[in-house]
Amino acid sequence: CISQWGYDFRPSYLRIARLRELQPDVPVLALTASATPEVAEDIMRRLKFREPHVRRMSFERANLSYVVRRTEDKHGQLLRIVGSVPGPGIVYVRTREKAETITAFLNEHGIAAGFYHGGMNYLMRSVRQDEWIRGTTRVMVATNAFGMGIDKADVRFVVHYDACDSLEAYYQEAGRAGRDGRPAYAVTLLSDDDASKAGRRMELDFPSKQTIRRVYEALFNYLGIAVGDGRGASFTFNVFDFAARFRFFVPTALQSIKILQQNGYLILTDETDNPPRIRFIVQRDELYRIRVDRRELDHFITVLLRRYSGLFSDFVPIAEDELAHLTGYTAGRVRELLKKLWQLHIVKYIPGNRSPMLILSEERLPADDVRISPESYTLRKEAAEKRLGAMLRYLNGDECRSIAIRRYFGEQEPFPCGICDRCRERRKSGLGSRRNVLGQRILELVENRPTDVKTLVSSLGGDASTILDAVTSLLDNGEIIEREDGKLRINR
Repeated sequence: CISQWGYDFRPSYLRIARLRELQPDVPVLALTASATPEVAEDIMRRLKFREPHVRRMSFERANLSYVVRRTEDKHGQLLRIVGSVPGPGIVYVRTREKAETITAFLNEHGIAAGFYHGGMNYLMRSVRQDEWIRGTTRVMVATNAFGMGIDKADVRFVVHYDACDSLEAYYQEAGRAGRDGRPAYAVTLLSDDDASKAGRRMELDFPSKQTIRRVYEALFNYLGIAVGDGRGASFTFNVFDFAARFRFFVPTALQSIKILQQNGYLILTDETDNPPRIRFIVQRDELYRIRVDRRELDHFITVLLRRYSGLFSDFVPIAEDELAHLTGYTAGRVRELLKKLWQLHIVKYIPGNRSPMLILSEERLPADDVRISPESYTLRKEAAEKRLGAMLRYLNGDECRSIAIRRYFGEQEPFPCGICDRCRERRKSGLGSRRNVLGQRILELVENRPTDVKTLVSSLGGDASTILDAVTSLLDNGEIIEREDGKLRINR
């Protein structure tokens, strides 16, 4: 976030360097999981390090098998992965809508899945995260809003349903698998048109400068602010309403605003939860009379009165999901009952909403005077194209996946991992009939009794790494399955 060339650059973070001026004798440590050498140098410069100083660990994940599967049936392939790899997992998708539809698809096929994205309120996100960590939900289908600060060591697979736009983002998200040191899988599902989709997203991320100036002018017209006015003003902002009114494609409007923010003209905050609120507008005596003839409303009102105080004197924030849990109704039914109480003139009900804030850093300028710096546009576009190119080379290349990742992050002479799909393909072609004989022997051993790898190696004798390669191949081909207790069995 600090580096101009980072994949998620945020200009406000540059002000962190002022701490060096305020407290010049205090040591500063900058930590990141995915900085290329160029980004690391930029971070040190932005944080005003007196001299370059980098301590770098290897980007190798010895237990994590990177896999790219080409398919036009991503739903079917996802089912096969979830069915053949036991244990909890994450499926990353690009949109909120896809998170919900894929979750429904998995649930329909008997897989306990939940979705997580930035459009959910804080309570619901917290509940979903807790269910997944406890194991109530096995698979979390999520946008990139999920993952920061998640501490779950036994994640066995991370599937990217949609390809990432950078190896930085991919490495961080894939790296949430296998933190307990046991074998885990990071799988990207790739269809023939994914590369062209990525190119179109790049065009959307960098609208023309003329379009950016049009968005700037439309913003101030939308807010009703004249040239020379507006500095320091703030507004709740609905980008969908704005885009519809001025006929902008929503991603184009958002990316234009982001570039305007990087140039210091405004700040668009993240969405802020505004919870639903209610207030009773009848007296207590009248309320008790109403409750006699409406059993469902009686139960609902009783829960409201027990859970919240001050309902007769002021608007009180409520949590609809919590009310659903307390009453036994669905969240949708809770909202219906609140609206029913509103229609009966029992309460006043303000539905919840999530609104970002738009803060104007400078007064409005004539559109022709809006300057878009090369650093925020041309050079960042070149950097983004470079990152996307590296991601596509990773997905389509023939070399070891781990080598591709580690070389990108600046490691010198990385060695093959031996467990990614490319390494396994090379070993398969070299093992020939010996692998077939060994694989058949493994199948015979686990046919009658589920067996762990250690016992297999002891029973078969010979080179342990060759036996492990054969086991991995049988797992990948779906001939055997690893159970929750780590033992292998035939996939029937």
